[in-house]
Amino acid sequence: MKVLLTSTVLAAGMLLPAGPVLAQTAEDGVEAPANSNEIVVSARRRDEALQEVPQTVNVVTSEQIEKLNLRNFTDIQALVPGLTLSGGGSFSTSATVRGVAFNPEASGNNATVEFYLNEAPISSNFLFQSSFDVGQFELQRGPQGTLRGRASPSGSITVTTRKPNLREAGVSFSATATDTDAYKGDFALNVPVISDVLGIRLAGVIDENKGNLIRSIKEDGTYTPAPFRKTKALRASARFEPADFASFNFMYQTLRSRQVQYGSVESATFVTGLPSVATPVIKPYDRLSLEDSGSRQGQDQQIYVWNGELRFAGQKFSYTGSYNKQDFLSLAASDGADFFGPPRFSLVERAFRDPTGYEAVCSEQGRRANLTPTNQAYFQCTHGTATRKSHELRLASDERVLGIFDYVAGFLYDRNNSPSRLTQETPLLNSTGTAVSSINLTSIIRDANSTEKSWFGNVIAHIGERAEVSGGLRHINYRNFSSFLQNGNRTIPDRNNTVEATVWSASAKYRFSDDFMVYGTVGTSWRPGAFAVGDFNLQPTVRERSFFDLPPEKSTSYEIGMKTSFLDKRGRFNVSLYKQDYDNYVYRGAGVYFINYALQGGVVRSSVSNFNFVAAVPATVKGVEVEGAFQITPRWSVSSNFSYADGKIKNGTIACNDLNADGKPDTNAALPTVAALQAAVGPGENVAQCVYSGRTLTTPKWSANLQSEYSFPVFDAAGGFVRALVNYTPRNEGDPNNTNDDVSAYALANVYAGLRASDGSWELQAFAKNVFNTRRILSQGGAPLSSAIRTSTGGTINYVSDYYSVSVNSPREVGISLRLAIGSR
Repeated sequence: MKVLLTSTVLAAGMLLPAGPVLAQTAEDGVEAPANSNEIVVSARRRDEALQEVPQTVNVVTSEQIEKLNLRNFTDIQALVPGLTLSGGGSFSTSATVRGVAFNPEASGNNATVEFYLNEAPISSNFLFQSSFDVGQFELQRGPQGTLRGRASPSGSITVTTRKPNLREAGVSFSATATDTDAYKGDFALNVPVISDVLGIRLAGVIDENKGNLIRSIKEDGTYTPAPFRKTKALRASARFEPADFASFNFMYQTLRSRQVQYGSVESATFVTGLPSVATPVIKPYDRLSLEDSGSRQGQDQQIYVWNGELRFAGQKFSYTGSYNKQDFLSLAASDGADFFGPPRFSLVERAFRDPTGYEAVCSEQGRRANLTPTNQAYFQCTHGTATRKSHELRLASDERVLGIFDYVAGFLYDRNNSPSRLTQETPLLNSTGTAVSSINLTSIIRDANSTEKSWFGNVIAHIGERAEVSGGLRHINYRNFSSFLQNGNRTIPDRNNTVEATVWSASAKYRFSDDFMVYGTVGTSWRPGAFAVGDFNLQPTVRERSFFDLPPEKSTSYEIGMKTSFLDKRGRFNVSLYKQDYDNYVYRGAGVYFINYALQGGVVRSSVSNFNFVAAVPATVKGVEVEGAFQITPRWSVSSNFSYADGKIKNGTIACNDLNADGKPDTNAALPTVAALQAAVGPGENVAQCVYSGRTLTTPKWSANLQSEYSFPVFDAAGGFVRALVNYTPRNEGDPNNTNDDVSAYALANVYAGLRASDGSWELQAFAKNVFNTRRILSQGGAPLSSAIRTSTGGTINYVSDYYSVSVNSPREVGISLRLAIGSR
């Protein structure tokens, strides 16, 4: 009943499109349009009203972020249907837009969605942290690249931080506390050093919480601590405008993050219906884990971005440069089925406290010989360092050429260097499986770098007062290098490739009136071939290599849409329909069993391993997006957004579990023996392949939200407000090869209420997220958790637990927040 009621409200809300968002002021660096209710965006590298842009653009402003208590970057997805952001607590981050996912473990920095910070391209992991002092968030959907940064097939996300105010000093502070032990405080200090010429801004954040709220049943506070995530960051910005024709900006940010997280499980009885064998019995919503030490991760980041702009003779010359680096360490227990006991050593803590000590810690850890019946945990230790620098030069029209043309032309240089080190421990049991006889250490050294040089240009021709056509090109020269050493052996040949590609875009729009515009766009995109890291087989086959080393991906997109406003621009209603065809779409499914050859005790032996292989397949995505706004009264606004994307693969060849050799992926495949897997894949092969037709993603095809705010007077200096945000997710079948992960429809409602000063100098609010405490199982393992334990004689003991992995949505969270500001915000 609750879901039905919520969906009915959402459907009604779609008839009243979304509430207006106030534009940034000119002092924040964006020129406000004549109508103050217009949204200003920079999607086409110039500031213009959202309703003038012939493409789908979603905007989240700093005001919305504060009002709805969006504490992390991933919280943005609550306001943008069709956008899925995951991995906020790790360095493996991903984004999904228009039915297309980005998996960094497969594609590295070659995203389907490109990310930008203050106009500079940046790796997604730098943004997927605590959000603070943000000016505006923009999602441009569809192929990008002829106007900004790098080519991306499904969109780009730009984040701008607040610039210093050159006229007014100010200080602001906000704090949040919740019943889930989440605490966040951030501040900003603005100082105009020379009025109208030079200003500086300092901002920082301290964010502490329990992450995914999963606790271990073995928690002891020392070796198995409670889950936590701690983030600290500081940002310094400078703005220099010595003359009307010149402006310069600089930003530096440093961030440090530490966390311990666990994976949730449930007893098999809740999946199979059979009585539980093992104790304790764990229910799906208990948020408990079997893990002894969980996953421990540390990140240290530094970001530098600088911008300059000169205006002359009706032209504008711009430069954006950036340099960023990060150091991350992950220690993850490999004993998923909890075969071994908990760890009793301090090396994990040493590595966690000091990520730069990888060589001294992980190698020592891997060589230790102190595994005993009470100290038998084993780990995978991953350490990576990444640096990235970019330079972009642009020449654009500041005034229309011949009163008709606007143009932009430029050059991008983007260089990435991302080496990583991985140490995998594998304890070997004696022949009877009763004790540890030795430790097998697998060391992986990976070096990787890429360089892109690209030239781009775009021209817009304004035909009369109502029509315009535009077209753009980008030519890409891309070089990448990667090498792998496994225990000192070059098991995979070095990759050193240089490729060139050209992408293009074209659009046309016609404005029938000031309140009604239609448009159409077509564009192409290109991505370098994915190279998935994680299969370290000493004897890979040609078929096996084809599922981790892919050719470049290409796509062509078509979009038509309309943008309308009404009642003196109090409301707007935007609709777009699109289709995108892919060649060599990068598809990554669930884990697949394969025969892995590794060195054990000086001898190469085979065993069964599991890896999420990738595949280059043909795909088509079709969809529709609806967005809008309506100010019902001066005190009451309502908003609604809807996104639908249906991505389909037709006759694509993928790696699969096919133990019955029928050419179709198995459902809920359990861990096989080496002999069974070898019989299924055939002689001379390590992995099975199947012809697959199905969805590109396992996320829901559509989603929608409804947002509303009502304000009312309380006394002269302050007023009250009530806000609500409802997100609806329909029924979803999930992975077709896993019958356990189907999810029924559900709605999540957040409510906010409080007081704020009439001049905006302070605001106090109480909130409840997921106010009805709606509970859904979002995913379940297709088979019980298991561990393949090797013996010193080359055999394998398969230990299958009585537990399944499970993930559920976040529980109800109740909190309070306070925001104070003096002077400029």
